Amino acid sequence: MIEQDLFDDALEWASFAPAGADQKAEMVLLHQSADATSRTVLVRFPARWQRAMTGNQPAGEEMLVLEGALSMSGSTCRPGQILVVEPRATRSETGVEDETRALVWFSGAAGGWVEGVAPEPGTIAVTDLAPGVVRPGGGALSGSVELRDGADLGAFPTDADVYWPALGRWAHLAAGETAPSGEGTAVVRHWA
Repeated sequence: MIEQDLFDDALEWASFAPAGADQKAEMVLLHQSADATSRTVLVRFPARWQRAMTGNQPAGEEMLVLEGALSMSGSTCRPGQILVVEPRATRSETGVEDETRALVWFSGAAGGWVEGVAPEPGTIAVTDLAPGVVRPGGGALSGSVELRDGADLGAFPTDADVYWPALGRWAHLAAGETAPSGEGTAVVRHWA
């Protein structure tokens, strides 16, 4: 099991330049699968960060905004919501007003940004985090996302990430590992 306080002052941020962005952002790689097709990343966007370019990428992305807000293609995601971006979805007018921190789950190979609209674009949706299944399995993205009581999670049959919003704490668990208990609700990202 890997655990991390996502608001720890000792986090080691690495600068990166998203394609078409007007300034760099920062990230912390929290976990990556052995074949690098699934990744969990903590991202910090500086105030007034923007990417006006329209494009798409092959990886799917699910984002929990922890503080601030991020807008993409006419949708805005805030704390208490999840932004679900299917592979090849058209990303346009992406940006933040204030500094924004987000926990991001990528599924699929990294890179591959292409300007313009894909021939068969995926969808983009913002969904409120409510108890139960938030994003069901099947479809364009692997696994599923659910909101559960963080105090009694038990073990999962597949690899999973767990985030406790009240604690700002994240964990990655291998299949069969028992999740630690945490106060309040927990967002569970099942990887299969």
